[in-house]
Amino acid sequence: MYLRSVSIRGFKSFPDPVEVRLEPGVAVVVGPNGSGKSNVADAIVWAAGSLSPSELRAERPEDVLYAGSKERPAADWCEVELVFDNEDGGGPLDVAELSVTRRLHRGGEGEYLVNRARVRRTDVVELLAGIGLAGEMHSIIGQGRVEEILGSKPHERRALVEEAAGLGTFKRRRHRAELKLARVEVQAERARDLEDEVRKRLRPLALQASAAERAAKLGEEIERLRARLAAAELERIEARLAAVEERLTEAGQERRRQDERLEGVLVERRQAEDGLAEAAERHEHATAALYRLRSAIERLDLRRERLEETAAALLAEAERPRVRSAGRSEPSFQRALAAAGGWAPEQVELGEAVARLERAHAERRDALAAVSGGETWFAADAKAAAFDEPATRREDVLRALAELAARAAESCGTATGASSRLEPALRARVDAGGSRAGELGKELRRLGGWESELRRAAAEAAERVSSVGIERARLEAERDEVLRRLPEDAEAEALTDEEAEELRAQLARHERRREALGQVNPLAAEEHAREKARLEELIVQREDLERSLTELASLRDELTETVERRFEETLREVERHFEEVAGTLFPGGRGRLIRAEPEEEEGEPGIEIELQPAGKRITRLSLLSGGEKALGAISFLFALFLARPCPFYLLDEVEAALDDANIGRFTALLRRFSGRAQFIVVTHQKRTIEAADILYGVTMGADGISQVVSKRLAAEPEARALSA
Repeated sequence: MYLRSVSIRGFKSFPDPVEVRLEPGVAVVVGPNGSGKSNVADAIVWAAGSLSPSELRAERPEDVLYAGSKERPAADWCEVELVFDNEDGGGPLDVAELSVTRRLHRGGEGEYLVNRARVRRTDVVELLAGIGLAGEMHSIIGQGRVEEILGSKPHERRALVEEAAGLGTFKRRRHRAELKLARVEVQAERARDLEDEVRKRLRPLALQASAAERAAKLGEEIERLRARLAAAELERIEARLAAVEERLTEAGQERRRQDERLEGVLVERRQAEDGLAEAAERHEHATAALYRLRSAIERLDLRRERLEETAAALLAEAERPRVRSAGRSEPSFQRALAAAGGWAPEQVELGEAVARLERAHAERRDALAAVSGGETWFAADAKAAAFDEPATRREDVLRALAELAARAAESCGTATGASSRLEPALRARVDAGGSRAGELGKELRRLGGWESELRRAAAEAAERVSSVGIERARLEAERDEVLRRLPEDAEAEALTDEEAEELRAQLARHERRREALGQVNPLAAEEHAREKARLEELIVQREDLERSLTELASLRDELTETVERRFEETLREVERHFEEVAGTLFPGGRGRLIRAEPEEEEGEPGIEIELQPAGKRITRLSLLSGGEKALGAISFLFALFLARPCPFYLLDEVEAALDDANIGRFTALLRRFSGRAQFIVVTHQKRTIEAADILYGVTMGADGISQVVSKRLAAEPEARALSA
């Protein structure tokens, strides 16, 4: 498995898409200072999930975005994709190609993708940890890392060996196990304390439960005795209720008899009242008819007198002489009287007669209105008058009218005589009605007295019924109260007075014993059972926690043993490879790794580097010259590489402090192991460039944008631009 390509866009000095295609062997990235060649190494570190700005030569996470220039705006987002060739199946996933992509948008929103599928950063870190690119990423050596190793302490070098051994996962698991072990120990201790507290509460609760049990038994016996006494009381009440029921029945029957008699009297009284009302109504009608008859006779006498006077006046008028006027004249009273004999008289109201006279005058017709005996008569000619009529005609009319008045007076006299004959019969009816009303009034007074006596008797009967009903209700209430004290299946029990007294004495003794127990906890038995069950549960929990403690301690010890074993195995591999690499970089010399005493009392031993260049005594790394220190640090790094192989190794100007002779040894080392690993070297040393299989050049123009060109030294003589 090796790194096939690195695709960069918007990252630092690469605003445009750039793809760097890589191959197994030694790839060298060159370029002048400030051209952005180290940005390629930073892109790989950033894509592998680094969150430390210092590892990326930045101050803030957003500093990795292209900052822009005068001619070009800043990038809103950046993306770096690492593509690994997994044809040999050495990767953590069963795929031929593994792609890891990281994106960041301005504002802080980022995302991770594995084969174009979104994942969490944790997933990416765990995935890359399987190929040696997690944590400190010992396969990527940036600028200054050699100096850090040169100045590192023994325990820091031990941490590098542990990282190369992949112990980070095991140590994190051990740390989590230790934390959980501490929590479980606290929980187990708490469970023991709770168990002790529950055990302390169980004994008092047991005593309380025993007292509550004795009180409960006494209470049951008391309730039994009370129930028997209540049953006896129920028997007594039911006997009294039976007697009361008989009395209530008798009183009810008496009341019904009185009510029936009263109802008969009331019927008779209603009949008498109806008869009295009818007699009074007939008497009133007869009296009114008599009064109307007498009034009619008086009116007829008065009308007869007036008609006789009218007839006399008309005859007198007819006898008086009248001078005839010649020629034509206007309608007049004399002409109307003369002509009235041939007209048809009508009886009308006085107002209507006046209106008709006015209408006849307007039409120049003769008309006459006469009032006689309170009646108004009207007559008129059908056509307008033309000439005065003869005087004889007038006299005839007056005599005719006088005759009519005389006849009317005679009729009134006849009617008066007939009416007088009806008066005795009406007076007899009035007298008969008065007599009947008096008789009925006397009967009503008699019935009223009888009704009063019956109502008093009915009220007394109702009062007796009510009194007996109240007594029955009181006995029923007492019975209900007794029944509430009795069990549901209990029945009345007949007891003699001696038996009842004996039961009361027993009840008193049991009540005194119950009072002697004092206040008891009725829930003590339930609490005791609950606390006992809780104790059993706490015992189970404590045992589970203790088993967990044993398992966690075993896991911790197992992880500790695994860490120590893998550390020892890796350290032996690192020591062996260190001796091999040191022999290459120090011809004729040798080197070794030794364990240093821990700085703390309970700490772990560190690692010291000892080198013996040719012709010199064995000495520690800190006592060597600058070039020898750099070679010693590089030897240590290569030993770590070889102890745990990775898909690729990135070396960013690690040989900057070496002279030409030592650079030659460094490049020989690269060539020696290029068949076993992929090296990506960022440098500007000529001797290092000569060791490359493929050369990548990074340049930066005036616009501040980096571009990458590549050249295969053995096969491609011309450079090929890779910037998009």
